[in-house]
Order: sequence, then structure tokens, then C-alpha cells
Amino acid sequence: MKQTKVYKLVLLTALLLGVMVHSAGSQGFEPRPIPLGTSGGNIKDSTRFFCCGGTLGSLVQDGNAVQYILSNNHVLARSNRGLVGDAIIQPGLIDQNPACSKNRGDAVASLSDFIPISFRKNAPNRVDAAIAQVQTGQVDPTGAILGIGEVSHSVAAPFIGMGVKKQGRTTGLTTGTVTALDVTADIQYERQCGMTILPRIARFTGQIIIGAGTFSDAGDSGSLIVENCSLQPRPVALLFAGSGPNTLANPIDGVLSGLGVSMVGTIGFCPTSAGGLQSGASSILAIPLEDAIRVKRRNEADVLNRTEVVGMGVGISDTEPRRPVIEVYLKKPAREVRHLLPEAIEGIPVKLIETGVFVAY
Repeated sequence: MKQTKVYKLVLLTALLLGVMVHSAGSQGFEPRPIPLGTSGGNIKDSTRFFCCGGTLGSLVQDGNAVQYILSNNHVLARSNRGLVGDAIIQPGLIDQNPACSKNRGDAVASLSDFIPISFRKNAPNRVDAAIAQVQTGQVDPTGAILGIGEVSHSVAAPFIGMGVKKQGRTTGLTTGTVTALDVTADIQYERQCGMTILPRIARFTGQIIIGAGTFSDAGDSGSLIVENCSLQPRPVALLFAGSGPNTLANPIDGVLSGLGVSMVGTIGFCPTSAGGLQSGASSILAIPLEDAIRVKRRNEADVLNRTEVVGMGVGISDTEPRRPVIEVYLKKPAREVRHLLPEAIEGIPVKLIETGVFVAY
């Protein structure tokens, strides 16, 4: 999620409207070379009255060992509008002093590549991701992340019940649990920084949800989500959107393969959360998780066509912890739309969850 701040001329109005959210996190200037998990963004990410920014999440490298900052397309490349060579600054425009000032001396990298986001109706997207080549001496070459340290260069596949953590610009170091896999969701994007009227909609498939809690907020977009352990955690996903207590993220393997890079990290391993339901652990489930995912995919076009639905995923029942369910994410309270949706799809129970709209701020 991306954070927005207004210029001083309209600062009072912004406060009254609630568009400026500023809580403890990694928002200040970091001595060079910077750690990751800090405030940053494209130096051009502003309009007449607003400026935006997010999180410089982690460090990756290509086959020639050239290093890049990894974050979201909508943080580094302004939702497809960025140009290769654009300055990426730390802190981001929202955290400059004075706010929204464009200090080229704060550049730490240059936009190198991004995976375009398709806003065509129902066109599937897999990742919201971009990289920026590091400027010499500006970024810690170990890839250390504030509050987390160095990460493993190998990655971990997410599973339901997996404990995770992240370091982000707004909320700092937080922990959470993966609650849903194979999520398809419609995400709202601002047309440009600060323009919330008539948002563009992009559909994402194959996502994960970190469930109820205070895992992220606006400005944490681009954070690297890793295993919740103390030493050399493996990367799991790239945070990019959310709604209330629910955070959406791209599984990291698709991000890395799409950009042709690998993680900068150490040779390390830490145990993953006990009790998780990996997709291969079918023997302990009432219905194999893979079966629930196939049912969800076969039926999602019809369910997502309903105006009150913003997404679907596969999770676990609240009352039967070994039973997969198809989660349906709603704009409205479940009680208002329960009669419009089935209680089960092909024998898989349906769980209705009021999330509101999902937003990449």
C-alpha cells in the first residue's frame, strides 16, 4: 500500500479529510548506505497538491551480481507511468522536510524495470513489482532490513497458518499469519498520486492474505514479507495492497522470476511456523487443499461477477480447523448478501468475509 501526503497549502484540509496517516515506522532519513524496509519512492510521484511514497523493501541481484532495490510497481514506477532512470529517493516525498520537496541528493537508486499492471477488465495480474538499480555506496550491500537483519537467499512457499513478519515504512516491524491462498481479488489504484475519484481496477490472481490484525497500513507497500523467525528468515511475499485488517501480497517466487532476479542474502534456514497447512499436507485435511483450490478456480468467474464481491480465496474453517473453505470477500456485511451467495460450492463450504474494497494506496 502506498501513502499519500498533501502539500502545505492544503495540509489542514488533508487532516480534516483524513488523507494523511502518519504513525511510527521507518519514515526518516537513513544514513548511507541505507538498510531496507524504509521510506522511499519515485521522485516524480506527486501532483499539484499531493505526494506519495511507500517502502523500499529488499535487495535483489541479477545474474551479473548487479544489485537492485525491490518494491512495488506503484511505489517505484508510479503504476506504469515511471521511466527507466527515474530517481528513487530515501526518504520518500511524503517524508521529506519540508514534505513533498524533491531533493535529488537523496537518490539511492534508479528505476530499472517493472512488470506492467493491466487495468483491462478481468485481465489477470500476478505481481505488482519493480526494481531500481542501486547507486554506488547508497544501499547496504548485504540487503539487511531494519528490525529483521539479513535474510536468506532462498525463498519459502506460503502456507495457511504460516507465521510471517515484515518491516514497513508506516507500521514498522509487525507479525501476522497467512490465512488464505490462491486469492483472486480486484484492487483499486489511484489514477495518479492523491486522485481517489474514479479509481482504476486491476484483478490479481494467485495472491495470499495475511489475516485479521494490524500487519500493515498505507505506506507499507513494497515491504518484504519473511518467515517469522529470528535468524536468516526466508522471503515469502511482497506486500502490495490491503483493506482494514487484511493484507494482500504477491508470493515472492513469482516476483523474482518475473523480474529475472534473485534475493541478496545469506545461506541460512529457520523453522517455519508449526501447525501450518501446506498444500501438500492433504492427509490431515477433510478435503485436500488442492481440491478446494480447483473448485474455487472453476467457479470464481461467476462469483466474482457479483457486484458485492471483491475477491475469493481458499482458507480454513473457523469451526473445523482441518476443513478447507472457499472464502468470498465482500464490500458489504455478510448478513446483507448471504441470501445471494451459496453456502457451499461443489461440496466446499463458503465462508463470507466483509473486507471492504482492497486498495493499493
